[in-house]
Amino acid sequence: MNILTHYLCFCNRFKNAKQNINLNEKSIYDLKDGSEHIAEIKYEDTIPFVPPVTTGVVIKVYDGDTITIASKLPYNGSPLYRFSVRLNGIDAPEIRAKITEEKKLAIIARDTLSNQIMGKTISLENIAVEKYGRILADVIIDGQNMSEYMLEQKLAVKYDGGTKGTFEDNFTNY
Repeated sequence: MNILTHYLCFCNRFKNAKQNINLNEKSIYDLKDGSEHIAEIKYEDTIPFVPPVTTGVVIKVYDGDTITIASKLPYNGSPLYRFSVRLNGIDAPEIRAKITEEKKLAIIARDTLSNQIMGKTISLENIAVEKYGRILADVIIDGQNMSEYMLEQKLAVKYDGGTKGTFEDNFTNY
């Protein structure tokens, strides 16, 4: 992808963000340390940063719903960054689970996902930031949505970001 394509994707992301931006308001970059204005900034005054990343190479598969990709930002000279990405719409068993059966299934889910995407270039669609600050996206490789793939393999359950069911509730039929 050339730099113009990256730039256009970057611009479109912010154009579609529907954020109310007051151009007369001072930028934080205009502020000096110790400024009273900085002391007035609250968490509620900020919005999460959604990195302008649409592709990357998978460098780690943590479990059945979380991966790490390597990618550059869309500007010349960008270093290679790593980004934690959660697969949109699913929940997989937890690697650090206390239940032995869940941990075993988590390893199977991780290895299954890893076999499909590790070391490969993936695309990210429907990108957002989830509650823990990770990128939340549809992960696509060769036209296949990896969330749908993990559901088909019965190694994940549908998840909308709310309260998770228990392992017993979600995976007793495996």
